[in-house]
Amino acid sequence: MKTRIAAAYVCLVLVLASCSATPDSRPDRPGALRVAIVLAGLANDSGFHQIGADGVRKFQQDGEIELQIRESVINPVDAEPVFRQYAAEGYDLVIGWGFSYADAIFRTAKEFPDAHFLTTGGADVAQKATANVATWTYAAEEMGFLLGYIAGQSKLSPVAVVEGEKQPFVQAQWFGFSQGLRLANPAAAEMPPIYTGSFEDAEKANQATATRIREGARLIAANAEGYAPGVASAAKTAGVATVGLASTTSEAAREVNIGRVRVDLVPLMRGVLDRLKSKSFAGQALKSTLANRSLVPSDINKVATAPDVPGDLDSRVDDLVSRLAAGKLAVEPWTPGR
Repeated sequence: MKTRIAAAYVCLVLVLASCSATPDSRPDRPGALRVAIVLAGLANDSGFHQIGADGVRKFQQDGEIELQIRESVINPVDAEPVFRQYAAEGYDLVIGWGFSYADAIFRTAKEFPDAHFLTTGGADVAQKATANVATWTYAAEEMGFLLGYIAGQSKLSPVAVVEGEKQPFVQAQWFGFSQGLRLANPAAAEMPPIYTGSFEDAEKANQATATRIREGARLIAANAEGYAPGVASAAKTAGVATVGLASTTSEAAREVNIGRVRVDLVPLMRGVLDRLKSKSFAGQALKSTLANRSLVPSDINKVATAPDVPGDLDSRVDDLVSRLAAGKLAVEPWTPGR
């Protein structure tokens, strides 16, 4: 009886998952690795979830992998049976691209020791890589430092941060931001960050941005997440500049955003796929950094809301990246309680 119930449950999961998965358009390539990625948001959100999707789409386009993308599985409880489904179907790599997925991935990996997985997390996830689970995180302080430097070059002040959830990796990023801002503009004033509690709620971000602007902010720092259109809209309405948004966020973002630092997952994913092919997958702890070119300055732009941005900002940013990557300039690490 238990066997029949379990079989029926798996069938139901397979049916439900197939309804919202994005299939590979060319499924019969001999020798191609089969990869599935589960996202906690949308694959075109111009933010974190698109980073994951774009990081594997490149290899689909090149014919190296067959790809399934499952979007908007917000709750890890809902994601876990999807991970099991892909593992049971024999996918070569199952990726859980959501910071709340780690526990579900590790539980699934124990049930399927012959399958391979990748999970995301904060700095501590690097210590948890196993024989069949690779981990990914990013150098949050480095990303923030470079973004803060870009913000400081504008000479705008006060500077306000509008963010989603108050997670440790997010706090680490904004700690690095303060350091980069001081390097570029020691006179800049910073307002305390506003955390709306959601990486996706654009309306809350819009309200928080408008609040800080009323309080005097002349530059809003944020991230390229689901909430970003709300930040851009409020900034454009008030004629205030931003940093951290993607140019694809909205027309408003293109008009007010000075620049950002994006994650390019492709260089790291190249190594993951190579190790899968060579059967040397075990123990991978991946980290996007400036040195491995998985953190990249992007969308550097001259905007009307930031008239004092130097014309050679691109080259200044490139020089800073070189110094950071070479270890000639150190970023102070964030610790809890700071």
